[in-house]
Amino acid sequence: MEFSYNVVKLTGIAIDALAKFSKADIRVHDAERIPKAPVVFVVNHFTRMETFFLPNVIHKITGKYIYSLAHYSFFTGAFGKFMEKVGAVSTKDPMRDTKFIGALLRGDVDCIIFPEGQMVKDKKLVERGKYMVYNSGIRRPPHTGAAYIALRAQFYREELKSCNARNACDDLNSLMSHFGISQQELSHIINQETYIVPVNITYFPIRARNNIINKIAHKLVKGLPERVEEELEVEGTMLVEGVDIDINFGNPIAISPYLKSYLAKQKIENKRLYLDPRELQSDVLLRKIAIDIMYRYMRDIYAMTTLNHDHIFSYLLAKTKSSIKETDFKTKAYCAIEAIKKLKLATCHTSLQLKQGYLLTDDPHGRYNDFIDAAKSEGLISIKDGIIYKNKEKFSRLYEFHTIRKDNIVEVLKNEIEPLTQVVRRLNRVFFTPMFCIKRSLVKSFYKKDREIFEKDYKEFFKQGETKPKHIGMPWYKKRLFAHTGVVLVHGYMAAPEEMRQIALYLYAQGYTVYCTRLRGHGTTPEDLSTRRWEEWYESVNRGYIVVKNSAKKVFICGFSTGAGLTLLHAANKKNALQGAIAISAPFRLQNIAAGLAPVVDTWNKFLSFLKIKKIGRLDFIPNHPDNPDINYLRNPVSGIHQMESLMDLVEKRLSDITIPVLIMQGAGDKTVDPRGAFEIFMKIHSEKKEFIMVHSQSHGITRGKEGEVVARRVAAFIKDYE
Repeated sequence: MEFSYNVVKLTGIAIDALAKFSKADIRVHDAERIPKAPVVFVVNHFTRMETFFLPNVIHKITGKYIYSLAHYSFFTGAFGKFMEKVGAVSTKDPMRDTKFIGALLRGDVDCIIFPEGQMVKDKKLVERGKYMVYNSGIRRPPHTGAAYIALRAQFYREELKSCNARNACDDLNSLMSHFGISQQELSHIINQETYIVPVNITYFPIRARNNIINKIAHKLVKGLPERVEEELEVEGTMLVEGVDIDINFGNPIAISPYLKSYLAKQKIENKRLYLDPRELQSDVLLRKIAIDIMYRYMRDIYAMTTLNHDHIFSYLLAKTKSSIKETDFKTKAYCAIEAIKKLKLATCHTSLQLKQGYLLTDDPHGRYNDFIDAAKSEGLISIKDGIIYKNKEKFSRLYEFHTIRKDNIVEVLKNEIEPLTQVVRRLNRVFFTPMFCIKRSLVKSFYKKDREIFEKDYKEFFKQGETKPKHIGMPWYKKRLFAHTGVVLVHGYMAAPEEMRQIALYLYAQGYTVYCTRLRGHGTTPEDLSTRRWEEWYESVNRGYIVVKNSAKKVFICGFSTGAGLTLLHAANKKNALQGAIAISAPFRLQNIAAGLAPVVDTWNKFLSFLKIKKIGRLDFIPNHPDNPDINYLRNPVSGIHQMESLMDLVEKRLSDITIPVLIMQGAGDKTVDPRGAFEIFMKIHSEKKEFIMVHSQSHGITRGKEGEVVARRVAAFIKDYE
């Protein structure tokens, strides 16, 4: 039975509708590599889904219909007839090779073949440096069928060309008759080239969970086979919860160069036509060529695996002997990703191109948390007191082929990247590097990075007569030898690290490592601050946090004013990764009525910018009369006030998430921040260990001078109590 083009089109429409209904995201890469010529697509095989959606994807790209080789067990009853109508060919079809080769000769239909010969659920493909596939309890090399099909198609094409050139009419007619080639097609056919195009399909994330699809299946069919159960859990979850499907097309492999040898030419030009497929398949020369082609496309297929977070987490976890600190695991994952980025691989998941700092900062990291939750739910690991413990029994067990995807997906993902030798080499290098070396390197690089960011901003926004000397805005770090505790200090809005120097030096004298961070937009000019969002301030604190975390075992954050708001948000996000948090004069309620108008004015300014009106009707800055004019800006950007209020709105919503020890301090006579706001913050924090201190002062800036001495002593006492 041949194609039913109507059935193919309707099936394509159904697949497109299912793709929209599901949360699967099919992303096609390098489709321009597909030649406008007869092609055998060789594809890795991991799910049932690719059997159905890949022909549709390729048809959309090339406009050609597809023959796809499928296991004979599918070709029974109505479903078997449907499979034939959409171009599937049974592995036991006696006309299988003739169909494939005839299509490739004519070039009107392309072919898809899965060279592994079956679904490879364990993704264990490399054994002692050779490609092997698990089947019926044994390991075997991948099939050479795809290579033979392409090789024979080109062999017959060369024979047609030779017969035509030699005017061997009888042989030419025999070949044309065997493959259904008309005289009009001959010229086109002999001038074509047969290609093999390697294709890799990578799924991310892969999770096995109960889902709506397998629940429905259970209601409809009692006693589902274990194999079907596993496939519904894994592939159903992909469809329901969402999966990124990256389809990478490799460089085409031209087949004619493999037939240029003297012996190959002799075979092509002699009078034997080799119409019986067994003749060429048993030929020693072609067998050797087919094996060479097979190893080439297998290398190409697996070199295109789209690397993702789960691959890296899985490899590091599988290499771990029994346990590892969770912070060390995340740190090594970060370093591994950064090392792999330097390889500039063409096939990396888009999420790996994003900033990976959250792995170092103990902030929520969706990819990491999802992986860890899945590993815990499958019983592969447990976490206690910040240490990941491997379930050794789960990792040493030999799993059944049909259950491994749901029983130990970590092993599956580790296996998948084994062929990526450069990646594995980088992963091993990071894994075996001692943690003290990694930490020392991170401290050095992030402190350097923080200072370089300031130098760049200072140079870009420098304004004579307004920009303060460099030492005012430069972030600075003092490491106390053998100190177990470190403190990140965060200055306030329109200020600079100099604002926290007095407290920092006092803490350093008490034996603590200190880091005075600089919030982006500060220590330069108000114009710089007007371009910044609060998220950039948050990341500024994180750079300091990374330095201190890798310098000391315990970390506190102490912030003043807007820095106090950032401190509270970090406390809500980082939870027990922080030992404690100190918030001084947090701007929960601003006294200045102009602050309430900031969002409106900022929106108006942006509207005027959209209309390309630069000055008329704008209010970009308002005067500022600071307590510390040697540090603070004298002009306040309206957009900055808006960002500060956006930050505090979020902080208010997150106060109940704070459970670590917290010290709230407030100046009693603060004319900038309403002191009542500090007590509201104190009451909304859910921590059982929290303290509230009101400092006698008539100004907002209580981190310097006599008030600064009082504040520094109170901060030091709090840290000593909870370190």
